Amino acid sequence: MVDFKQYVTRLEKKVPTLQVHLESRRHTMLYTHSSTTLNQTFHSASIGKLVCATLMMQAIEAGLVTLDTPVRDVLQAGMLNHLFVYKDTDYQHQVTIEHLLGHTSGTNDYFEGKTHQHPKFIKQVFADKDHHFTPDELLDFTRKHQRAVGRPGERFLYSDTGYVLLGKILEALYQKPYAVLLRENIFDKLDMADTCLCFYDPRFDASKLAPVVYKGIDMRLANSLSCDYAGGGLQTSAADLARFLKGLFTDQLISRASREKMMVPRHRFHGFMRYGLGMIEVKPNRLAPWIRGCPTLYGGLGSLSVHAFYDPVHDDVYVINCGDASKMRLSFMALLYMIKWLNKTH
Repeated sequence: MVDFKQYVTRLEKKVPTLQVHLESRRHTMLYTHSSTTLNQTFHSASIGKLVCATLMMQAIEAGLVTLDTPVRDVLQAGMLNHLFVYKDTDYQHQVTIEHLLGHTSGTNDYFEGKTHQHPKFIKQVFADKDHHFTPDELLDFTRKHQRAVGRPGERFLYSDTGYVLLGKILEALYQKPYAVLLRENIFDKLDMADTCLCFYDPRFDASKLAPVVYKGIDMRLANSLSCDYAGGGLQTSAADLARFLKGLFTDQLISRASREKMMVPRHRFHGFMRYGLGMIEVKPNRLAPWIRGCPTLYGGLGSLSVHAFYDPVHDDVYVINCGDASKMRLSFMALLYMIKWLNKTH
């Protein structure tokens, strides 16, 4: 462990915050590290999509919907208006839950997508840090300032807008707030005491977050950090994300059949990754061709350089938080180091 600890110490000096959780049942090994307190909480960004997708698979197993259920059959009239208009044709009646889960619905992405004659969304986040964004406002941004990118099922485009809709669908199915669904259906079941939905759960405490650095600015205390919802927006810890991954991959939350549907790699994602239904597949040799014999990982990735991945062959868990969107490449190098160290050293 000495070499690995030295690596983590060096990495800590290059990022605003660092939390690491590396767990291996085959080696009976657990390694945790935090540059601050041991159970430091942080914003996990789009790893929340994996949690949202898990909730939706629970709803499917409960018989409330299917992957083929048209979204329009669940949501109130008008909520889908102007979100799926492509080349002057409105395709909202064709959009299914599977399309939203797999980012193939055709709707744009309010967070990073192109706009027509309007500043990008992120400029609003920085311009008014006191503003609290509601889910309806996030949908309205796409509705008013963006165009659909294709017909349903035609094109993959990573869409936070689509995942806000999934949160709305879950609320309509269960008649409960999304924050409550997360707590009752996942967090309480797995004893994830450090995890909650930011801004919507009474346990949320921004003052306890690790740095949330975007474009060089720490946004942890900004109300505009509410710019996510069912597509992210979780306050969590490395240990809690490990609990979630272990619960998901040991059938404590959904069945193996449902999980395997999520795992199927359907679309190329940032070149070397593949995207399923809310779940990302990472093959290390795609990122570093010189790496051989390392396992395929499945899990989630957050734009703040947050990783939560699981090796289902060996039951190994990898969690990293660097808390800075500009440190993504460095965070992947750290993930590769951990994979190689665990699989070659032991």
